[in-house]
Amino acid sequence: MASIRDLKKDVKYLVGHFIDECYTQLAFSVILDQENTLDIISDAMKLREEIVKKLNATFKNQDKISGKSHYNAIAEDFYNRIIELTERLNSLND
Repeated sequence: MASIRDLKKDVKYLVGHFIDECYTQLAFSVILDQENTLDIISDAMKLREEIVKKLNATFKNQDKISGKSHYNAIAEDFYNRIIELTERLNSLND
């Protein structure tokens, strides 16, 4: 992990890109899938807000190793959850 700032930029970029994909899906989807797509967009925005809040919170422990593992756990959680949202969006196509 390079820095917390870079991680925040990655979170914002990936969620922004994912929301762009959702709007593309929304433009070409059946009307029944539009409500589901809007729910996915809402979940993505909540995810972004939650992860940025976690990253902005100060880590009380002074140990560098446990600090790194704390931020690595946040990053791993984010990447897993964005993959779940992507799978939800792709399942609407089927």
